[in-house]
Amino acid sequence: MLRFIASAAFAAAGGMVGFALADKLRREQKLCTVIGCLLRRTAFLVGYRADDVYSVCSELKRDSELAPLTFLQLLPESFESGTDFRTVWGNAVRSQNFGSDEETLLLRLGTVIGRSDSASQLDSIHALEVSLAEIEDRRRESYLRKGRLYRSVGLLFGVMAGILVI
Repeated sequence: MLRFIASAAFAAAGGMVGFALADKLRREQKLCTVIGCLLRRTAFLVGYRADDVYSVCSELKRDSELAPLTFLQLLPESFESGTDFRTVWGNAVRSQNFGSDEETLLLRLGTVIGRSDSASQLDSIHALEVSLAEIEDRRRESYLRKGRLYRSVGLLFGVMAGILVI
């Protein structure tokens, strides 16, 4: 009887590992969606409201859709003497565990906002949106292709380990 319980435990553990890996892929895909929302919101604030960098940060912090991007809470809301906004932005982005593509894109956004006139910023933000669309497509394809594989293989290895115990 103890072997059957151990067998079921191994099967459940294998399934949980497979589902956890597939869920990680899904979270990466969802992160791209949130970053897209960040880019659109930033473009609106810069292009149509002509907000400065600190007003943009203040608005982004209050946006509930952007809550998964916790690095926004580390950004300043007003000018402080002796601090460089780009350095603060970069440190805030690097403090999170983003994928390399997402981190690079967010770092580029930090160098864009507040750098020049609003038309140039909008053009740069739209270029970032195009880059994000490519990243999002790769993440979606990866989830569709590998997500099911991870779930199946995890469960199968768990069942295999369970059979070996019996």
